[in-house]
Amino acid sequence: MAAMLAVLLWAATEATVVVAPAYPPNAVVGGTVTSVMHVTAGKVRSLDILQGDASFVESVRAALLGWRFPSEANGDFLAVVNFRSPQLFAVGSSATRKLGPIPSPAGLACPSKVVEPAYPANSLGAGGVVMRLELSASGSISKLKVMQGLGDLTEACVSAVRQWQFTPARDRAGKNLASEAYAVFVLRRPIVSR
Repeated sequence: MAAMLAVLLWAATEATVVVAPAYPPNAVVGGTVTSVMHVTAGKVRSLDILQGDASFVESVRAALLGWRFPSEANGDFLAVVNFRSPQLFAVGSSATRKLGPIPSPAGLACPSKVVEPAYPANSLGAGGVVMRLELSASGSISKLKVMQGLGDLTEACVSAVRQWQFTPARDRAGKNLASEAYAVFVLRRPIVSR
C-alpha cells in the first residue's frame, strides 16, 4: 500500500510540460543555475534563483516559467540547470563543479557537486535533456526518469547526473527528508579550438 501511494504521489507532481532553456549565443563557457519553481494549481507562478552564472539566468527563467504540472500540483520544486561547456570535446572526460553552500527552503535538497556530461564522439546534437530525480534522505539519487531526451546525448547526461551530489532536504526541525528535483542539461555543439 505504501509503495502504491508513493507511486501516485510521484506521478501527481511530475511536470507535464518541460522546456529546456536556450543556450545563450554569447556564452563561451558553461555554467550552472539552481532555482526553485513555486507552483500553484499546476502553473509556475514565480521562480527564485538560488545561485547561478549571470549569463544563463534569464534563459533559465524564461524556460522554467513555461513549465506545467498537473492542475492539483502545488509546492516548491528544485531545478538544477547545467549548461555544458561547449569547449570540452573529450570522450570520457567531464568537468566537475563544486557548488558553494546554497540557501534552500525547508524541504528541498541542494546540489553540492555537478558533473557535466562527456560529449560522445560522432555526436553533433544540441538541445536539452530533462530528468526528474527522486532523492533519498541521505541526498543520493534513488530514482530518475528521463522526461525529455536528446538522442545519444541522453545516456551521457544520465551518466553525469548519477555522479551529482546533493545536501539532503531537511524539515524545519533539521531532520533529513526524501525529496525530488529536476536536472536539466543544455548542450550545444562543441567548439573545437586551438
